[in-house]
Amino acid sequence: MRETSRISLVASPFRERQSGVALLVVLWVVTLMVLLVLVFSNAVQVEVRTATYRKDAAQAHALASGGVEAAILELAYPPSENQKPSPFWTWRLGQREGVVHFKGGQAELEVIGESGKVDLNLATSQQLARLLEVHGSAPAEAQQMAKSIEDWRSPSPNDAQDKDSAPAKGAKHAPFEFVEEALNVPGMNRGIFYGRAEVNTQGKVETESGVGRDLTVRSRSSQLNINYASEAALRSVPGITESLAQGIVRARKQEPFKTVVEIGDRTGESLPDGAVPFLTTSEAATYTIVSTGGIEGSPVRRTVEAVVLVEPQGALRYRIVAWYDDSWNE
Repeated sequence: MRETSRISLVASPFRERQSGVALLVVLWVVTLMVLLVLVFSNAVQVEVRTATYRKDAAQAHALASGGVEAAILELAYPPSENQKPSPFWTWRLGQREGVVHFKGGQAELEVIGESGKVDLNLATSQQLARLLEVHGSAPAEAQQMAKSIEDWRSPSPNDAQDKDSAPAKGAKHAPFEFVEEALNVPGMNRGIFYGRAEVNTQGKVETESGVGRDLTVRSRSSQLNINYASEAALRSVPGITESLAQGIVRARKQEPFKTVVEIGDRTGESLPDGAVPFLTTSEAATYTIVSTGGIEGSPVRRTVEAVVLVEPQGALRYRIVAWYDDSWNE
């Protein structure tokens, strides 16, 4: 009997140690399970947010594409005077901005006639230099680049030169075939052409638009359409000040200009005589349509850009020259 009680007294501390170890194991297992649940929960939340973003992005892209199609319909098949304007959108010929309303979202449009841009092949050296200055180039640098552009597009002074071949260095001595070709001009770089983005001291991103946005090779005119030209493009015209350019932009938002002579009455500033030959309200056949789609209640936006050639005499009446998904819109 004494032996049994002695064994019992010895085993009791051992059992206590065993139960303590078991408790620690249980606590570790519970902790591990909680961590696994938290990790799994976080992974599920990330997947849900990713799926929601993709869904919103797909819908926003569809709305942006729908905005482009609506603009093409208006350009290629304009309504007659007897037809009522569409209740779904606010754009009409001659306006640069508009909105197309859809169920559950909308597409914000910017319709830019190529006649509202400076033509690389036809603009004067003075106009090109002024445009480059407006976009941030120093005067001397702008004048040099403008001369280089003029030299690039001018016929070669050497008649014996093979017209089908361009030298590896120096001017091409032929018209620009596309806008991006200007990047090959001496002095031009991607920052000047495409623009720049910098973070300021407050942590906000500040953007500076590039000159490429205001250049074209499709207008086939030395004149600028005052209804589509940006403020920078308007300021490239000799005699047009920053104040007058801003006045033109404000006035056309209310109603597109029908003639150039309206500028003085509607802006309150006189138009210099020297600027008149550079301006027009005539439409061009080519348009750049920038459409940004967004759905209600979501911050997700998608932008689509299309270059469209309107051919009233053609069977389809329009042709999409270029299409860019996820285009950057300033």
